[in-house]
Amino acid sequence: VGEVGELSEIFQWRGEVARGLPNWEEGDKEHLGEELSDVLLYLIRLADICGVDLGDAVTKKLLKNAMKYPAPAKIFQTP
Repeated sequence: VGEVGELSEIFQWRGEVARGLPNWEEGDKEHLGEELSDVLLYLIRLADICGVDLGDAVTKKLLKNAMKYPAPAKIFQTP
């Protein structure tokens, strides 16, 4: 839980952030990468301890979301 808190603190006072973080200092981006890595490592470890196959869980969740929130049909129509 502590690692997720550290990650959230990075964004606490920044509001919306642009893709690629163009207004961030390189040191801030590096710190963000470290905190994201910490969270990912804990997540992988937790999944292992709980016997959850993350790849399978993500695939199932994406399929569930696709059914719940289908893409608009016009995206798939050819001009």
